[in-house]
Amino acid sequence: MAVSIDLSQADRVSLAEAMGGAHRAARVKLMPSSGAIPPRPMLWPREGAALNAPHEPDPAMTPDIDLLVVHRAIVGGMGAHLKLDDRPVYAEQAYPYYIKHWYDHDLTPEAWDFRAPVRLSLPRAFVITHFNYVWGHWLTEMYPKLFLIRMLIEAGVVAPLLLPASAPAYMAKIARSVIPDLEIITYNSRRQAVEVGAVLLPHMLHKDYRFHDVLRAELQREAARHPRGEGYDKVFVSRGRARAPWSFREMENDVEIEAIAKALGLTPLRPETLPWERQARIFSRARVVAGEFGSGLHNALLSPAGCQVVSLNWVTDVQSRIANFRRHDVGYILPEDGEARLHSITPRKQPFRIDPEAFRRGLSLAVERAEARAATPMEDPGPIAPMALGL
Repeated sequence: MAVSIDLSQADRVSLAEAMGGAHRAARVKLMPSSGAIPPRPMLWPREGAALNAPHEPDPAMTPDIDLLVVHRAIVGGMGAHLKLDDRPVYAEQAYPYYIKHWYDHDLTPEAWDFRAPVRLSLPRAFVITHFNYVWGHWLTEMYPKLFLIRMLIEAGVVAPLLLPASAPAYMAKIARSVIPDLEIITYNSRRQAVEVGAVLLPHMLHKDYRFHDVLRAELQREAARHPRGEGYDKVFVSRGRARAPWSFREMENDVEIEAIAKALGLTPLRPETLPWERQARIFSRARVVAGEFGSGLHNALLSPAGCQVVSLNWVTDVQSRIANFRRHDVGYILPEDGEARLHSITPRKQPFRIDPEAFRRGLSLAVERAEARAATPMEDPGPIAPMALGL
């Protein structure tokens, strides 16, 4: 068993003290919590505590935003994970909760453990990744860190971004899009590890997917960079019968379901086939987003208030958390047998069918609501002024 070092409660100190190195690890408070996120009702009722919990009053607050600084750490492996004294490092500010679970239970250690020798040394570096490179996890757990890095660089805290050479190419491309002057250093995770004098671990901008409002401000800033005019604003996220080898679910009547979506005015889209700039442009103006629960549907994180989201299947509360944060209305249509197809660490195929008439009714409602809102838009909190770091 690999017992991790949890730095979630490291001492909070000033930036100068954290960077000075007297503490092996320290936190720098950058922003206070933006408060609680009001829940929104689902488009239609569903049974089940797990489905309903995110849509009920929630006393949990969004987190304070920290920068974690870790000195004399070894960075390596496919996910640029950290080790102190040969033990993996976890912190709730920088990593989702499941990372610690996988560490402490030795789940697929080949994904995050590493034994390559140190062959590169850096005085400091930003690290934003972990082993889960599924697009939805990048979008919610790593991409938001780029905005915080941009703010830190603008405040004078400058360091390169350290990425494994094996990381998906889109990561470096998107990082350079958000921060054009960012220096990116890569390493071969099979052959080398990196010793870093000061590792800067930016906050995910959420805790348990309760997103801080600074992320909304930055997403609005990004949306403004992308010109309008894609020609459609109702999107069906299609899997195009493409299934990754590790996919645990398979909708058997996806052709029929996609045809219904097209008949109701939605444009089928396979996000993974498009460059990020185009994805961002499309989803930042989408009024209806429908499709299987998963990474493509999570692109609604970019969509404006009032977007109507129809999810086929349910796996976790993430889509509901996105809906609350972005003021979307989300509805879930479960498989015909009423059983959600959930992720399992051990891969197993879980085929399912979606009732076409249930989908037609649900999507028709979503389209009608979107068109009504277009005529009389819902009250929107509007643009958020850029937030300053408390340095």
